[in-house]
Amino acid sequence: MFKDSSLDRLPTGARIAVIGGGPAGSFFALFALHYARQAGLNLHVTLFEPRDFTRPGPKGCNMCAGLIPTRVLRELAEIGLVVPERIIRARIRQYTLHTAAGQIRLSPPDPEAGVISVYRGQGPPCAFPWPEPISFDGFLLEAARARGAEIILERVTAIALRPHPGVTTPRGTVPADLVVLATGVNCRTIHFTDLTYRPPPRQLMAQAELCSGGEALQAAPGGTVHVFLPGDGAFTFGTLVPKEPCLNVSLLGPELTSSSLDRFLELPEVMALLPDAPRRVCGCRPHIAVGAARPLYADRFVAVGDAGITRLYKNGIGTALRTARRAAETAIQQGVSASVFHAQYGPLCREIARDNWAGRFLFAFTHVFQHHRRLTLPHLGSIAAEQALAPGEQLHSRLLWGMFTGVYPYRELLGMALHPRLQARLFASFLSSFVPHPSPHAYLADISSREKSAV
Repeated sequence: MFKDSSLDRLPTGARIAVIGGGPAGSFFALFALHYARQAGLNLHVTLFEPRDFTRPGPKGCNMCAGLIPTRVLRELAEIGLVVPERIIRARIRQYTLHTAAGQIRLSPPDPEAGVISVYRGQGPPCAFPWPEPISFDGFLLEAARARGAEIILERVTAIALRPHPGVTTPRGTVPADLVVLATGVNCRTIHFTDLTYRPPPRQLMAQAELCSGGEALQAAPGGTVHVFLPGDGAFTFGTLVPKEPCLNVSLLGPELTSSSLDRFLELPEVMALLPDAPRRVCGCRPHIAVGAARPLYADRFVAVGDAGITRLYKNGIGTALRTARRAAETAIQQGVSASVFHAQYGPLCREIARDNWAGRFLFAFTHVFQHHRRLTLPHLGSIAAEQALAPGEQLHSRLLWGMFTGVYPYRELLGMALHPRLQARLFASFLSSFVPHPSPHAYLADISSREKSAV
Protein backbone atom coordinates (compact mmCIF):
# COMPACT_ATOMS: atom_id res chain seq x y z
CA MET A 1 0.00 0.00 0.00
CA PHE A 2 1.35 3.45 -0.93
CA LYS A 3 2.44 5.55 2.04
CA ASP A 4 2.68 9.33 1.76
CA SER A 5 6.12 10.06 3.22
CA SER A 6 5.21 13.74 3.60
CA LEU A 7 3.05 12.73 6.58
CA ASP A 8 6.12 11.63 8.51
CA ARG A 9 7.88 14.02 10.89
CA LEU A 10 7.62 17.65 9.82
CA PRO A 11 10.80 18.88 8.08
CA THR A 12 12.65 22.12 8.75
CA GLY A 13 10.67 24.99 7.30
CA ALA A 14 7.29 23.29 7.78
CA ARG A 15 4.33 25.57 8.48
CA ILE A 16 1.85 24.99 11.31
CA ALA A 17 -1.40 26.98 11.41
CA VAL A 18 -2.94 27.14 14.89
CA ILE A 19 -6.52 28.44 14.88
CA GLY A 20 -7.31 30.04 18.23
CA GLY A 21 -5.00 31.98 20.53
CA GLY A 22 -6.50 30.90 23.83
CA PRO A 23 -4.62 28.55 26.19
CA ALA A 24 -4.97 25.45 23.98
CA GLY A 25 -3.57 27.22 20.92
CA SER A 26 -0.77 28.96 22.81
CA PHE A 27 0.12 25.74 24.64
CA PHE A 28 0.39 23.90 21.33
CA ALA A 29 2.60 26.62 19.83
CA LEU A 30 4.85 26.73 22.90
CA PHE A 31 5.33 22.96 23.08
CA ALA A 32 5.69 22.56 19.30
CA LEU A 33 8.47 25.16 19.29
CA HIS A 34 10.03 23.52 22.35
CA TYR A 35 10.11 20.05 20.79
CA ALA A 36 11.26 21.49 17.45
CA ARG A 37 14.27 23.13 19.11
CA GLN A 38 15.13 19.83 20.76
CA ALA A 39 14.99 18.14 17.35
CA GLY A 40 16.96 20.89 15.60
CA LEU A 41 13.97 21.92 13.45
CA ASN A 42 13.12 25.43 12.33
CA LEU A 43 9.33 25.58 12.11
CA HIS A 44 7.03 28.41 11.14
CA VAL A 45 4.15 28.48 13.64
CA THR A 46 1.28 30.93 13.06
CA LEU A 47 -1.48 31.60 15.58
CA PHE A 48 -4.75 33.10 14.31
CA GLU A 49 -6.67 34.99 17.01
CA PRO A 50 -9.10 37.86 16.36
CA ARG A 51 -9.51 38.98 19.99
CA ASP A 52 -7.30 41.53 21.69
CA PHE A 53 -6.55 40.26 25.21
CA THR A 54 -5.12 43.64 26.20
CA ARG A 55 -8.60 45.21 26.15
CA PRO A 56 -10.79 45.07 29.27
CA GLY A 57 -14.38 43.93 29.11
CA PRO A 58 -16.08 41.65 26.58
CA LYS A 59 -13.77 42.44 23.64
CA GLY A 60 -10.83 40.83 25.40
CA CYS A 61 -12.75 38.23 27.41
CA ASN A 62 -12.59 34.47 27.02
CA MET A 63 -15.68 33.81 29.19
CA CYS A 64 -14.31 31.58 31.93
CA ALA A 65 -14.26 31.46 35.74
CA GLY A 66 -10.46 31.24 35.50
CA LEU A 67 -9.63 28.64 38.15
CA ILE A 68 -6.35 26.84 37.40
CA PRO A 69 -4.60 24.07 39.37
CA THR A 70 -1.04 25.05 40.29
CA ARG A 71 0.04 21.85 38.57
CA VAL A 72 -0.42 23.74 35.28
CA LEU A 73 2.13 26.34 36.42
CA ARG A 74 4.63 23.60 37.25
CA GLU A 75 4.25 22.04 33.79
CA LEU A 76 4.84 25.43 32.16
CA ALA A 77 7.94 25.87 34.30
CA GLU A 78 9.32 22.70 32.70
CA ILE A 79 9.74 24.65 29.45
CA GLY A 80 11.05 27.75 31.24
CA LEU A 81 7.78 29.69 31.37
CA VAL A 82 6.98 31.36 34.70
CA VAL A 83 3.59 33.03 35.14
CA PRO A 84 4.13 36.50 36.70
CA GLU A 85 2.59 37.11 40.10
CA ARG A 86 0.53 40.01 38.69
CA ILE A 87 -1.44 37.49 36.59
CA ILE A 88 -2.51 35.55 39.69
CA ARG A 89 -5.55 37.32 41.14
CA ALA A 90 -5.92 35.01 44.18
CA ARG A 91 -4.36 31.90 45.66
CA ILE A 92 -7.22 29.71 46.80
CA ARG A 93 -6.75 28.62 50.41
CA GLN A 94 -10.17 27.13 50.98
CA TYR A 95 -13.45 25.99 49.42
CA THR A 96 -16.69 26.45 51.34
CA LEU A 97 -19.63 24.27 50.33
CA HIS A 98 -23.10 25.68 51.02
CA THR A 99 -26.08 23.29 51.04
CA ALA A 100 -29.63 23.33 52.37
CA ALA A 101 -28.41 21.13 55.27
CA GLY A 102 -25.47 23.32 56.27
CA GLN A 103 -22.00 24.26 55.11
CA ILE A 104 -18.53 22.77 55.34
CA ARG A 105 -15.05 24.22 54.75
CA LEU A 106 -12.32 22.37 52.89
CA SER A 107 -8.60 23.09 52.65
CA PRO A 108 -6.15 21.68 50.07
CA PRO A 109 -5.55 18.02 51.01
CA ASP A 110 -1.92 18.09 49.85
CA PRO A 111 0.67 20.61 48.53
CA GLU A 112 0.16 19.37 44.96
CA ALA A 113 -3.54 20.26 44.97
CA GLY A 114 -3.32 24.05 45.01
CA VAL A 115 -5.50 26.33 42.88
CA ILE A 116 -5.20 29.92 41.67
CA SER A 117 -7.65 32.29 39.98
CA VAL A 118 -6.83 34.42 36.93
CA TYR A 119 -8.54 36.63 34.39
CA ARG A 120 -8.49 35.09 30.94
CA GLY A 121 -8.74 38.58 29.43
CA GLN A 122 -7.78 41.98 30.77
CA GLY A 123 -10.51 41.90 33.42
CA PRO A 124 -13.89 43.59 33.67
CA PRO A 125 -14.39 47.26 32.74
CA CYS A 126 -14.26 48.51 36.33
CA ALA A 127 -14.02 52.16 37.34
CA PHE A 128 -10.38 51.76 38.34
CA PRO A 129 -7.64 51.12 35.73
CA TRP A 130 -5.48 48.00 35.72
CA PRO A 131 -1.88 49.24 36.11
CA GLU A 132 -0.34 46.18 34.36
CA PRO A 133 -1.44 43.47 31.93
CA ILE A 134 -3.29 40.77 33.88
CA SER A 135 -4.61 38.55 31.07
CA PHE A 136 -3.56 34.90 31.42
CA ASP A 137 -4.40 34.23 27.76
CA GLY A 138 -2.55 37.37 26.70
CA PHE A 139 0.52 36.29 28.66
CA LEU A 140 0.57 32.88 26.97
CA LEU A 141 0.06 34.40 23.52
CA GLU A 142 2.91 36.87 24.02
CA ALA A 143 5.13 34.06 25.33
CA ALA A 144 4.44 32.12 22.14
CA ARG A 145 5.31 35.22 20.09
CA ALA A 146 8.53 35.73 22.05
CA ARG A 147 9.57 32.14 21.31
CA GLY A 148 9.07 32.47 17.57
CA ALA A 149 5.38 32.14 16.77
CA GLU A 150 3.72 34.61 14.41
CA ILE A 151 0.44 36.12 15.63
CA ILE A 152 -2.19 37.12 13.05
CA LEU A 153 -5.11 39.07 14.50
CA GLU A 154 -7.69 37.69 12.10
CA ARG A 155 -10.55 35.23 12.22
CA VAL A 156 -10.25 32.01 10.22
CA THR A 157 -13.40 31.42 8.17
CA ALA A 158 -12.53 28.18 6.34
CA ILE A 159 -10.15 25.22 6.49
CA ALA A 160 -9.09 23.00 3.59
CA LEU A 161 -6.97 19.87 3.97
CA ARG A 162 -6.74 18.59 0.37
CA PRO A 163 -4.82 18.54 -1.83
CA HIS A 164 -2.71 20.59 0.57
CA PRO A 165 -3.84 22.20 3.85
CA GLY A 166 -4.66 25.88 4.05
CA VAL A 167 -6.67 28.26 6.22
CA THR A 168 -8.74 31.14 4.87
CA THR A 169 -9.12 34.55 6.53
CA PRO A 170 -10.83 37.70 5.20
CA ARG A 171 -7.49 38.65 3.64
CA GLY A 172 -6.81 35.40 1.81
CA THR A 173 -5.59 31.82 2.19
CA VAL A 174 -2.49 30.81 4.16
CA PRO A 175 -0.90 27.42 3.28
CA ALA A 176 0.13 25.01 6.04
CA ASP A 177 1.62 21.56 6.57
CA LEU A 178 -0.45 21.01 9.71
CA VAL A 179 -3.70 22.64 10.87
CA VAL A 180 -4.40 22.74 14.61
CA LEU A 181 -7.93 23.61 15.72
CA ALA A 182 -7.95 25.27 19.17
CA THR A 183 -10.96 27.57 18.96
CA GLY A 184 -13.06 26.54 21.94
CA VAL A 185 -16.86 26.34 21.71
CA ASN A 186 -17.90 30.01 21.77
CA CYS A 187 -16.44 31.10 18.44
CA ARG A 188 -18.08 31.54 15.07
CA THR A 189 -18.49 28.49 12.87
CA ILE A 190 -15.54 27.62 10.64
CA HIS A 191 -16.30 26.00 7.28
CA PHE A 192 -14.42 22.79 6.47
CA THR A 193 -14.27 22.18 2.72
CA ASP A 194 -13.28 18.49 2.81
CA LEU A 195 -13.75 17.27 6.39
CA THR A 196 -17.00 16.70 8.28
CA TYR A 197 -16.08 18.22 11.63
CA ARG A 198 -18.73 18.10 14.36
CA PRO A 199 -17.97 20.33 17.35
CA PRO A 200 -18.38 18.90 20.86
CA PRO A 201 -21.78 18.94 22.60
CA ARG A 202 -22.24 22.01 24.76
CA GLN A 203 -23.98 23.17 27.91
CA LEU A 204 -24.92 26.70 28.90
CA MET A 205 -23.45 28.65 31.80
CA ALA A 206 -24.18 32.10 33.23
CA GLN A 207 -21.40 34.36 34.49
CA ALA A 208 -20.91 37.84 35.89
CA GLU A 209 -18.14 39.96 37.33
CA LEU A 210 -18.77 41.99 40.48
CA CYS A 211 -16.70 45.01 41.45
CA SER A 212 -16.99 47.51 44.28
CA GLY A 213 -13.76 49.46 43.94
CA GLY A 214 -13.14 49.03 47.65
CA GLU A 215 -12.19 46.57 50.34
CA ALA A 216 -15.53 44.81 50.88
CA LEU A 217 -15.18 42.20 48.17
CA GLN A 218 -11.66 41.32 49.22
CA ALA A 219 -12.73 40.98 52.83
CA ALA A 220 -15.76 38.83 52.04
CA PRO A 221 -14.46 35.90 49.96
CA GLY A 222 -10.70 36.40 50.52
CA GLY A 223 -8.89 33.29 49.25
CA THR A 224 -12.07 31.21 49.48
CA VAL A 225 -14.17 29.84 46.63
CA HIS A 226 -17.79 29.48 47.71
CA VAL A 227 -19.79 26.65 46.11
CA PHE A 228 -23.57 26.62 46.39
CA LEU A 229 -25.81 23.57 45.88
CA PRO A 230 -29.39 24.85 46.16
CA GLY A 231 -32.01 22.35 47.13
CA ASP A 232 -34.68 23.85 44.86
CA GLY A 233 -32.96 22.72 41.67
CA ALA A 234 -32.74 26.24 40.22
CA PHE A 235 -29.27 25.34 38.92
CA THR A 236 -26.74 22.53 39.26
CA PHE A 237 -24.27 24.61 41.21
CA GLY A 238 -23.06 28.18 41.57
CA THR A 239 -19.69 29.59 42.60
CA LEU A 240 -18.18 32.82 43.88
CA VAL A 241 -14.53 33.01 42.82
CA PRO A 242 -12.23 35.71 44.24
CA LYS A 243 -10.26 37.68 41.66
CA GLU A 244 -8.94 40.57 43.69
CA PRO A 245 -10.27 43.17 43.80
CA CYS A 246 -13.33 41.70 42.08
CA LEU A 247 -15.42 38.56 42.20
CA ASN A 248 -16.56 36.11 39.53
CA VAL A 249 -20.02 34.52 39.67
CA SER A 250 -20.57 31.32 37.68
CA LEU A 251 -23.71 29.21 37.39
CA LEU A 252 -24.16 25.84 35.71
CA GLY A 253 -27.55 24.33 35.02
CA PRO A 254 -29.76 22.80 32.33
CA GLU A 255 -32.31 25.63 32.18
CA LEU A 256 -30.51 28.90 32.92
CA THR A 257 -32.36 32.07 31.96
CA SER A 258 -31.53 35.76 31.92
CA SER A 259 -32.88 36.02 35.47
CA SER A 260 -30.83 33.14 36.91
CA LEU A 261 -27.98 35.38 38.05
CA ASP A 262 -30.39 37.74 39.80
CA ARG A 263 -32.00 34.83 41.63
CA PHE A 264 -28.60 33.52 42.67
CA LEU A 265 -27.39 36.88 44.00
CA GLU A 266 -30.62 37.21 46.00
CA LEU A 267 -30.03 33.98 47.92
CA PRO A 268 -29.58 34.85 51.63
CA GLU A 269 -26.32 32.90 51.93
CA VAL A 270 -24.93 34.76 48.92
CA MET A 271 -26.10 38.17 50.09
CA ALA A 272 -24.41 37.51 53.44
CA LEU A 273 -21.06 37.36 51.62
CA LEU A 274 -21.67 40.59 49.68
CA PRO A 275 -22.59 43.14 52.34
CA ASP A 276 -21.97 46.24 50.23
CA ALA A 277 -24.15 45.32 47.22
CA PRO A 278 -21.35 45.33 44.62
CA ARG A 279 -21.90 46.45 41.03
CA ARG A 280 -22.30 43.90 38.28
CA VAL A 281 -19.95 45.28 35.63
CA CYS A 282 -20.35 42.61 32.97
CA GLY A 283 -22.00 39.29 32.33
CA CYS A 284 -22.38 36.58 29.73
CA ARG A 285 -23.92 33.20 29.07
CA PRO A 286 -21.13 31.14 27.47
CA HIS A 287 -21.19 27.51 26.46
CA ILE A 288 -18.85 24.85 27.82
CA ALA A 289 -17.90 21.61 26.10
CA VAL A 290 -19.33 18.46 27.71
CA GLY A 291 -18.17 15.85 25.20
CA ALA A 292 -15.78 15.17 22.35
CA ALA A 293 -15.66 16.59 18.83
CA ARG A 294 -15.64 14.31 15.79
CA PRO A 295 -13.13 13.71 14.35
CA LEU A 296 -10.35 14.62 16.74
CA TYR A 297 -7.69 14.21 14.04
CA ALA A 298 -7.12 13.47 10.36
CA ASP A 299 -4.15 13.64 8.01
CA ARG A 300 -2.45 17.01 8.75
CA PHE A 301 -5.22 18.01 11.18
CA VAL A 302 -5.66 17.78 14.95
CA ALA A 303 -8.12 19.36 17.42
CA VAL A 304 -6.96 20.25 20.94
CA GLY A 305 -8.55 21.72 24.06
CA ASP A 306 -12.28 22.42 23.97
CA ALA A 307 -12.29 22.09 20.17
CA GLY A 308 -11.32 18.43 20.65
CA ILE A 309 -12.02 16.98 24.07
CA THR A 310 -11.91 18.42 27.55
CA ARG A 311 -12.54 17.38 31.13
CA LEU A 312 -16.17 17.49 32.23
CA TYR A 313 -16.98 20.80 34.00
CA LYS A 314 -13.58 21.26 35.72
CA ASN A 315 -9.97 22.12 34.85
CA GLY A 316 -10.47 22.87 31.17
CA ILE A 317 -7.18 24.78 31.05
CA GLY A 318 -5.30 21.83 32.51
CA THR A 319 -6.85 19.52 29.91
CA ALA A 320 -6.01 22.04 27.18
CA LEU A 321 -2.38 21.80 28.27
CA ARG A 322 -2.43 17.98 28.29
CA THR A 323 -4.01 17.64 24.86
CA ALA A 324 -1.94 20.42 23.26
CA ARG A 325 1.28 19.02 24.67
CA ARG A 326 0.59 15.45 23.50
CA ALA A 327 -0.56 16.60 20.06
CA ALA A 328 2.54 18.80 19.64
CA GLU A 329 4.84 16.02 20.78
CA THR A 330 3.20 13.62 18.33
CA ALA A 331 3.38 16.02 15.38
CA ILE A 332 7.03 16.98 15.91
CA GLN A 333 8.45 13.63 16.98
CA GLN A 334 6.26 11.10 15.15
CA GLY A 335 4.34 12.60 12.22
CA VAL A 336 1.09 14.24 11.16
CA SER A 337 -0.90 11.39 9.65
CA ALA A 338 -4.25 10.27 11.06
CA SER A 339 -2.75 6.87 11.91
CA VAL A 340 0.07 8.44 13.92
CA PHE A 341 -2.31 10.74 15.79
CA HIS A 342 -4.55 7.71 16.46
CA ALA A 343 -1.65 5.75 17.93
CA GLN A 344 0.02 8.55 19.91
CA TYR A 345 -2.62 11.22 20.62
CA GLY A 346 -5.72 9.04 20.58
CA PRO A 347 -4.95 7.14 23.82
CA LEU A 348 -4.95 10.40 25.82
CA CYS A 349 -8.28 11.44 24.26
CA ARG A 350 -9.81 8.06 25.05
CA GLU A 351 -8.48 8.26 28.61
CA ILE A 352 -10.17 11.66 29.07
CA ALA A 353 -13.44 10.30 27.63
CA ARG A 354 -13.41 7.32 30.01
CA ASP A 355 -12.61 9.59 32.92
CA ASN A 356 -15.55 11.83 32.02
CA TRP A 357 -17.91 8.86 32.34
CA ALA A 358 -16.77 8.48 35.94
CA GLY A 359 -17.33 12.22 36.35
CA ARG A 360 -20.88 11.96 35.04
CA PHE A 361 -21.64 9.28 37.61
CA LEU A 362 -20.22 11.41 40.44
CA PHE A 363 -22.12 14.54 39.37
CA ALA A 364 -25.34 12.52 38.99
CA PHE A 365 -24.98 11.30 42.56
CA THR A 366 -24.24 14.86 43.71
CA HIS A 367 -27.49 15.92 42.04
CA VAL A 368 -29.40 13.28 44.02
CA PHE A 369 -28.18 14.22 47.50
CA GLN A 370 -28.38 17.94 46.61
CA HIS A 371 -32.18 17.64 46.55
CA HIS A 372 -32.58 15.45 49.64
CA ARG A 373 -31.57 16.99 52.94
CA ARG A 374 -31.73 13.59 54.67
CA LEU A 375 -28.89 12.44 52.36
CA THR A 376 -26.93 15.71 52.41
CA LEU A 377 -26.53 15.94 56.17
CA PRO A 378 -24.72 12.57 56.59
CA HIS A 379 -22.22 13.59 53.90
CA LEU A 380 -21.49 16.83 55.71
CA GLY A 381 -21.21 14.86 58.94
CA SER A 382 -18.74 12.44 57.37
CA ILE A 383 -16.57 15.36 56.23
CA ALA A 384 -16.75 17.01 59.66
CA ALA A 385 -15.81 13.73 61.35
CA GLU A 386 -12.60 13.29 59.38
CA GLN A 387 -11.21 16.78 59.99
CA ALA A 388 -9.32 15.48 63.04
CA LEU A 389 -7.57 12.82 60.92
CA ALA A 390 -4.27 13.07 59.06
CA PRO A 391 -4.62 14.64 55.58
CA GLY A 392 -4.03 11.30 53.88
CA GLU A 393 -7.01 9.82 55.75
CA GLN A 394 -9.45 12.60 54.83
CA LEU A 395 -10.96 10.71 51.90
CA HIS A 396 -14.27 12.54 51.80
CA SER A 397 -12.63 15.97 51.96
CA ARG A 398 -10.18 14.94 49.26
CA LEU A 399 -13.06 13.68 47.13
CA LEU A 400 -14.95 16.97 47.32
CA TRP A 401 -11.81 19.07 46.78
CA GLY A 402 -11.14 17.08 43.63
CA MET A 403 -14.74 17.49 42.45
CA PHE A 404 -14.59 21.27 42.91
CA THR A 405 -11.10 21.90 41.53
CA GLY A 406 -10.42 19.17 38.97
CA VAL A 407 -6.96 18.43 40.38
CA TYR A 408 -7.57 14.65 40.51
CA PRO A 409 -8.92 12.33 37.78
CA TYR A 410 -12.60 11.44 38.16
CA ARG A 411 -11.74 7.74 38.19
CA GLU A 412 -9.47 8.34 41.18
CA LEU A 413 -12.27 10.27 42.87
CA LEU A 414 -14.73 7.45 42.16
CA GLY A 415 -12.31 5.07 43.84
CA MET A 416 -12.26 7.35 46.88
CA ALA A 417 -16.07 7.47 46.92
CA LEU A 418 -16.25 3.66 46.98
CA HIS A 419 -13.45 3.18 49.52
CA PRO A 420 -14.60 0.98 52.45
CA ARG A 421 -13.34 3.44 55.09
CA LEU A 422 -15.28 6.32 53.56
CA GLN A 423 -18.40 4.17 53.23
CA ALA A 424 -18.10 3.11 56.88
CA ARG A 425 -17.80 6.74 58.05
CA LEU A 426 -20.72 7.72 55.85
CA PHE A 427 -22.88 4.93 57.27
CA ALA A 428 -21.99 5.92 60.84
CA SER A 429 -22.81 9.54 60.03
CA PHE A 430 -26.12 8.47 58.48
CA LEU A 431 -27.12 6.64 61.67
CA SER A 432 -26.04 9.60 63.79
CA SER A 433 -28.20 11.97 61.71
CA PHE A 434 -31.31 10.31 63.17
CA VAL A 435 -30.34 11.46 66.69
CA PRO A 436 -32.28 14.69 67.45
CA HIS A 437 -30.16 17.89 67.25
CA PRO A 438 -31.31 21.50 67.56
CA SER A 439 -29.84 22.39 64.17
CA PRO A 440 -27.62 21.03 61.37
CA HIS A 441 -24.81 23.22 62.72
CA ALA A 442 -25.11 21.58 66.14
CA TYR A 443 -25.14 18.14 64.51
CA LEU A 444 -21.93 18.83 62.57
CA ALA A 445 -20.23 20.37 65.61
CA ASP A 446 -21.20 17.36 67.73
CA ILE A 447 -19.72 14.89 65.22
CA SER A 448 -16.53 16.92 64.88
CA SER A 449 -16.01 17.19 68.64
CA ARG A 450 -16.62 13.47 69.19
CA GLU A 451 -14.12 12.55 66.47
CA LYS A 452 -11.49 14.86 67.98
CA SER A 453 -12.04 13.28 71.40
CA ALA A 454 -11.60 9.83 69.89
CA VAL A 455 -8.33 10.86 68.27
